[in-house]
Amino acid sequence: MEIYAPGIVLISASTGSSQSKGNAWESSRLHRKGKGRYLFQTAPTETKESINLHFHSRYNEKQSYRILLPVLASRSSRQRGWKQLHIEGSGGYSAYRLYTTQSDGSNRDSIIILERPDTANFLSRIPDVTPLGEITLPGTHESCAMYGYPISQCQQPATPIEQQLLDGIRFLDVRLRVVGEELLMYHGPRPQRSTLSILLQVLHNFLETHPTETLILSIKQETPPWHPDFSTILYKAFQPFLDKWFLEERIPTLGEVRGKGLLLTRFDKDKDGDESWQKGMGIHPYTWPDSRKEGFEWNCEGTAFRIQDWYRVHTFLEIPEKFDAITTHLIPTLEILPRQRTFTLSYLSASYFPLSLPTIIAKGFGWPSWGLGVEGINSRMFGWLLERLLKGEKVRACFAIDFYGQCAGNAGLAELLVQMNFNEEGS
Repeated sequence: MEIYAPGIVLISASTGSSQSKGNAWESSRLHRKGKGRYLFQTAPTETKESINLHFHSRYNEKQSYRILLPVLASRSSRQRGWKQLHIEGSGGYSAYRLYTTQSDGSNRDSIIILERPDTANFLSRIPDVTPLGEITLPGTHESCAMYGYPISQCQQPATPIEQQLLDGIRFLDVRLRVVGEELLMYHGPRPQRSTLSILLQVLHNFLETHPTETLILSIKQETPPWHPDFSTILYKAFQPFLDKWFLEERIPTLGEVRGKGLLLTRFDKDKDGDESWQKGMGIHPYTWPDSRKEGFEWNCEGTAFRIQDWYRVHTFLEIPEKFDAITTHLIPTLEILPRQRTFTLSYLSASYFPLSLPTIIAKGFGWPSWGLGVEGINSRMFGWLLERLLKGEKVRACFAIDFYGQCAGNAGLAELLVQMNFNEEGS
């Protein structure tokens, strides 16, 4: 069994039901393989025993933690591929068991122990000179769509924008409709009980109290009906706060946008001669093909902006196909391409009435770990990301996720994506 525990000191590892004695380095069954990596050998006769792991932070030897797990992974864990583990005495760590099949048909059983990051301030640990395209950015699709289950809802009411930002969400996707004199949040035909002015107040408050952070706000007009003055009305809402937003049409470095927001505008100016948005419209895609499975790319002032937004998944039977489209799109981000800057935006969301509603695509249904049901995109992605961490790889992309918190306890996908930025061997 391989143990990956970056930044953590493994004190002891043993089989049985009681705590092992002595120093781990005196045991011939535990071998250090490299930076944060260990190999623990179990005997074939110990399949009914338990493994006891004890560890502490490299910064605090006085506080130790314990993980107890069976030598033999359960059938449901093997079927799903991963399982979150309980840590005794810890609120600051997370642990997972990853069970994968290798290309040669052999099985790989691994334990991953991670220190939980400060998701509210995680960008503070990343250098100013880092282009945004090289950072792993958790995000939400239809960020304000918390009502209208099962068709329009894409986020939990327990994760309003304030909570999303604290959880590490740095890409927000909102759809607006002009109603009277106000810009209201909508998803399809369903109003979402909020307005742009309320959203901006929340975003500005967060950036003021977390000056090391930034966020990307994607805005699109929710239609039909089209409003002929949408761009002008939107500009007037932003006009008092333009100093808080980066409006140049290019991908900046992190240092350029700390304490500010960055716009991604999925609409055009209302008409020729419109004097609004004189300082720019932020990231402004000149193309956005509808639901293209293979994704698309456009040039944003020298940065290759790559987008995967295949959302017309007609049935839950196509979830594996959607997941394959996502991972295929993400594979190139595992390496930094020389002489070319990229920014990758991948939507994990999809929906098509009635057999692939947002909740089904994201969370699946039934008991897939027991072969009774379908595993959702979020759980599949969680396992795929754990594999990347185990291999010392880093996914350099921005993710737009439905129901991001419903996957692995309270942490969910956002925390694991934040952790990707600090994978010691992948950074």
